[in-house]
Amino acid sequence: MNRTGGAERSTRPLDDDAVAMGARIRSLRQDAGLTMVRLAEATGVSQPFLSLVERGHARPGLATLARLAEALGVPSGSLLARPAGSRVTAAGVDVVHVEAEGRASAGLPGELTVWQLAQLPGGLFATEIVGEAAVVGEPRFAEFAAHDEEEFLYLLGGALEVELGDGTVHRLSAGGTLALGAGIRHRWRSTGPEGFRAVTVTSGRHSH
Repeated sequence: MNRTGGAERSTRPLDDDAVAMGARIRSLRQDAGLTMVRLAEATGVSQPFLSLVERGHARPGLATLARLAEALGVPSGSLLARPAGSRVTAAGVDVVHVEAEGRASAGLPGELTVWQLAQLPGGLFATEIVGEAAVVGEPRFAEFAAHDEEEFLYLLGGALEVELGDGTVHRLSAGGTLALGAGIRHRWRSTGPEGFRAVTVTSGRHSH
């Protein structure tokens, strides 16, 4: 998956992840009874761009994804995360089994992979983030984003810098954690050549 800090456009689908994301956005929009025009107005994007996103021909930035998730009533990470391949769900319980081939190791420069882990309706939502090795001489921050869930991040490996909206920068190494309240603007970047792995957990009012 390519960096999501900005929108990308193409005359054909970007990749399988973009197609899957677009299909999920379209399905959630239809379930909510929203037209494409209504969703575009609610999130501040153009209807033609949203059409490209739903067909997998464009990928929105992180801030736009957060607005789409809020409008659709789902956790902000759920539009970006790859769905789990094997899970067992019952009332109040969700168990995710790792796929036989396992999850990808750290990506190449500019790549980011997000896996959906266990979740509870209207409550906890967890992801594993695997990505992106720092570009030599150009460690770039992702786009600022904010969402209406509280978020906890545990860095499993690698190194990250997280910048808050007030300009404060927090440096994390393996084993470091970060908790953010709802609505706090933040962005991050990898600072090491090996990429990073992290687990995030959000808790909010969403019900899907």
